[in-house]
Amino acid sequence: MDSKIKIIEDTFGQEYNYNRYLYFMVNFLKEPRTFKKRRDIRIWKEFSNSISAYYKLGDYVDDEGMGLLILAVELKRGSTVERARSLQRNFISKILNGSNYEGAMVAFYTPGEDNWRLSFVRLDYKLTDKGLKLELTPARRYSYLVGENEPTHTAQKRLLEILKEDEKKPSIQDIERAFSVEKVTDDFFEQYKEKYLQLKEYLEDNDDFIKETKKLGLDIEKFSEQFSKKLMGQISFLYFLQKKGWLGVTILPRNRMLKVEDYEDIIRNLDSNQKRILDRIFCFDKVKNAYIMNMDEFENLSEQEAIDLSSCFKGTKFDMPWGTGKKKFIRELFDFCEEETGLYFFNDYLEPFFYEALNTKRKNNYYKRFNCKIPFLNGGLFEPLEGYHWKDVNFRIPNEIFSNRTEKGDYADGILDIFDRYNFTINEAEPLEKEVAVDPEMLGKVFENLLDVSSRKSKGAFYTPRKIVHFMCQEALINYISNEVDVPYEDIKQFILYGELMRDQDNTRIAEGTKDYIIPKSIYDNILPIDRALDNVRIADPAVGSGAFPLGMLTEIVNAKNNITEYVIKRDKEGIFGKKYGEEFIRNWRSSYKIKWETIKDCIYAVDIEASAVDITKLRLWLSLVVDQELKEGEDPHPLPNLDMNIHVGNSLIDEYEGIKLFDKSILKKQNGYKKTDETEQLRLFFDSDEILEELFQKQNQYFEEYDEIRRKSLKESIDNLQDQLILQRLRETENHEDIAKYEEVKNDRSKPFFIWELEFAKVFKEKNGFDIVIGNPPYIDSEEMTKKTPELREYCRKQYDSAKGNWDIYIIFVEKGLKLLKTDGIISYIVPNKIIGAKYSEGLRKIIKEYSVKEIVDFSSVDIFKSADVYPIVFRIEKSLKKENVNMVIMRDKENILSEHEIKHEIFYRDIYWDRYLVKDREVLSIIEKVLTGESLDSYCSVKGAATVSEAYDIKEKLLDANYTQEYKKFINTGTIDRYISLWGNKKTRYIKSNYLKPIIRKDDLSQINQTRLNESDSKKIIVGGMNKYLECFYDNKAEYLAGKSTTILYDFDTEPYYLLGLLNSKLISFFYKTYFKSLSLKGGYLRIGPPQLKEIPILIDKTYMDEIINKTEKLSELYIMGKDQQIASYENRINELVYKVYNLNNSEVIYIENKISNFEN
Repeated sequence: MDSKIKIIEDTFGQEYNYNRYLYFMVNFLKEPRTFKKRRDIRIWKEFSNSISAYYKLGDYVDDEGMGLLILAVELKRGSTVERARSLQRNFISKILNGSNYEGAMVAFYTPGEDNWRLSFVRLDYKLTDKGLKLELTPARRYSYLVGENEPTHTAQKRLLEILKEDEKKPSIQDIERAFSVEKVTDDFFEQYKEKYLQLKEYLEDNDDFIKETKKLGLDIEKFSEQFSKKLMGQISFLYFLQKKGWLGVTILPRNRMLKVEDYEDIIRNLDSNQKRILDRIFCFDKVKNAYIMNMDEFENLSEQEAIDLSSCFKGTKFDMPWGTGKKKFIRELFDFCEEETGLYFFNDYLEPFFYEALNTKRKNNYYKRFNCKIPFLNGGLFEPLEGYHWKDVNFRIPNEIFSNRTEKGDYADGILDIFDRYNFTINEAEPLEKEVAVDPEMLGKVFENLLDVSSRKSKGAFYTPRKIVHFMCQEALINYISNEVDVPYEDIKQFILYGELMRDQDNTRIAEGTKDYIIPKSIYDNILPIDRALDNVRIADPAVGSGAFPLGMLTEIVNAKNNITEYVIKRDKEGIFGKKYGEEFIRNWRSSYKIKWETIKDCIYAVDIEASAVDITKLRLWLSLVVDQELKEGEDPHPLPNLDMNIHVGNSLIDEYEGIKLFDKSILKKQNGYKKTDETEQLRLFFDSDEILEELFQKQNQYFEEYDEIRRKSLKESIDNLQDQLILQRLRETENHEDIAKYEEVKNDRSKPFFIWELEFAKVFKEKNGFDIVIGNPPYIDSEEMTKKTPELREYCRKQYDSAKGNWDIYIIFVEKGLKLLKTDGIISYIVPNKIIGAKYSEGLRKIIKEYSVKEIVDFSSVDIFKSADVYPIVFRIEKSLKKENVNMVIMRDKENILSEHEIKHEIFYRDIYWDRYLVKDREVLSIIEKVLTGESLDSYCSVKGAATVSEAYDIKEKLLDANYTQEYKKFINTGTIDRYISLWGNKKTRYIKSNYLKPIIRKDDLSQINQTRLNESDSKKIIVGGMNKYLECFYDNKAEYLAGKSTTILYDFDTEPYYLLGLLNSKLISFFYKTYFKSLSLKGGYLRIGPPQLKEIPILIDKTYMDEIINKTEKLSELYIMGKDQQIASYENRINELVYKVYNLNNSEVIYIENKISNFEN
């Protein structure tokens, strides 16, 4: 085993080496075929700017016959292994296409660089199967970033599992699993969660923390949760910053020494004050013949003097660019604290780091305490949580929580020990590109799983998997663009789903000198309107969690706009803008960073009731900006934006306070035709709401990019004041002074008990009257938990929301709220429990949804989506429009692959609100339903009625006798003694309200006393239908002898021949239809709940061609049942079933399908 570990350490712990890499692959793949070393410089033109050469080292075939190529790719200097990911992936794809290889193991390296990338690349045939016309089969790539400066703990651990198997050859699937990101995420989360809980528990017992929390007027447990989560998030953020090389960037000489010539070059350009400081700190040493830094004098410098000292070196060779910082800065800082000072790492290093270094704009970005440049980031991430007094309190968090490496060595499990083992990558995961590392998306998953963790028994929240977020965001965006721009839906869908592949292959075609593009012409011709639509989209997530959906929408918009950039460059060359801007200008103008910045500012809005969720969402958005920030020479990192106007803490469902309507939404609309009373006219004489709104929008816009702390706070106060004016004006118009007083009591509270969407996001509602897209994963809190924990909220929702009927869950209300937040033609897409489409408690919501346009319902019920949650989810997409179109119904096999997909005609889907019936695997089912539904409802041909009420049932029971039948009595029958075509009265006991009767009867006189109507009905010829059976069971009471029990339904007062109806109702086809169409009423054991509401809806077709034979056969069959002639019964039943199939025009395959499904139909 030690030798195997050494192979991995030697290979991945240092720079790339051909022989070491080959030796690893020989051992890893168990003696693959190797090739003679040859450097191939024949590089296709489209890759030649980034790739110098490549090597084919060998190949391998697993036991299943799947081939793997072993490659090494030499990148050109400046093309680091961390950039141009799609280009590198496409290069391998081009090598593999047309070969017999399924994939490749590839080393990507740049000569002279310490780091390199080990990738597993596999062709993805699924994409070409989806109808996309591509010249090359695209590839997916999974990678480990390795080398001297990278933590290789994960790569060693995962690859060792294969390497240590001496006898077994790995399969391609084994290799792919070794590159799985999921396992890394799970491992990292468990360790992250443990450190979070340890930190939280320490704070809850810390006297200083408790005292400070009480001083702030906060709940100790909630503040400790929020504080711990934010601290862990801040440290995570630092690890990404150090990955970018932004921490520990030097401006003073790194070795604290100046050569004479350097000293002379510097001092000649300084003013007198700077010369004085430089001479004070750097003293000439005759022995070394150099100027040496006097650290005692340095320590005595004031902050201003230290900045002046840094100015001496500004612009010199010692002023290092951003990106050259230490990749282990945090660890070195801790080690210095621990070994040299004996201080507390949190109080004496992290707090100043957060709240001074990163949160204060300083000249030259120089921070004396760390003697290096630290970027000013702003944005709120590094502001003291809830304004706690960090300079005055000392929480004394033990250093061991951050690192216990001294005590535990290789088994150390402090926060930094854990983080140091993992590779933090600034590259975000994409559908075709994944790094086996902690990336921003993985961190988001960790954060969201942590949201509901309050103890070690907690399993975590309902984290929506990236693939589903990706799918939902893409489909919502496609729907939105197709509404905004006049292009075919399928064309825009292909562009959003596969735009990167189109772009890459179109670039290849351009390089080859052709203009026959893969991108659809409708997209190319409308590329600018599509771009404008992306600029103008407004998106909301009312329960943001860790920000998965805002980040998902941001990613899709940025990806689409980046792809558009390539075509804008092409259009520019065609001269469509009137003048040519040139490629360089366009790329700078449309950089990923600028696109992200503007998209976050203008397009993304979110709310969550949990402050920690809002903190995490902001952190992820900030991180996404840092990831894409590319600095030019001499340029400093751009500060982060203030997201308080976009991402809010609040209860999305409550927009009132103690029944008080706080905001007049009508001021957001044009006032033409607005009828004002004399009183409101007088009140508004000196109150211009449009003017206030305009000022509000202007200040919110300024706030996003205000980096001065004093001006930012002033802006926030002005924004709050303007919003207060709008609320108080509304309350003054009601002339209710008590309401004004109530509002005044809470208006300055840190967390208000309401959230007014139309006020907080007034600009969106003023401009668009709602959001274009509402998307998310609302909370799943059932009625029982709500009743126990939040009864006031439940009561409020019951009064305010039309969908709050019965034992509703909270997600029901979030759907209704989402619909209210949409503009006309807006799109809502949620992932919610599948009960939304079939359960009784969601009927009220489905009645609301039915008024709009359901686009798609995707069933993930059989897929393991939420690992720790007993939830069977579906994803829906609804457009807030009145146009009714066909509805796409999909059942998923797994997170990516479809099991079945069917389009339901709108005239069928919107017949009622029971839509779970359309989630079926087989197309035949829907075809059968469509054909049956061509009939008229059963209640068009007869009266359909429940046989008795509950109170009548008990009255009847009191009068029942068990005796022989005579004319003054009525036979009593109930479910259980009703069979197809026959009554089992007298042959089988009837069970009725806990009693058994063989021959139950009731006197007519007694029945008339109970209810004369029931007597009249019993005197009618009627079909009686059993109430709880596996199939429909009906018989015809042609002598009017029976009183039907409470669980049955009676059909009487016929407008067509009853024997015809009896034949249809007892047929296999109608039973199949009933089981399928009303499957939401299914009970355990395959039983059906059968009652008047459903029976009324059964479609009846009158076909004169077969009617007489069905009547004759049914009438004769009823007689045969009485005579017990079983052989003839089967023949007659089969013939009736054949005739009913013909009535409804079923084809042979549909008939076979039903016959196979109802094989146990016979009695």
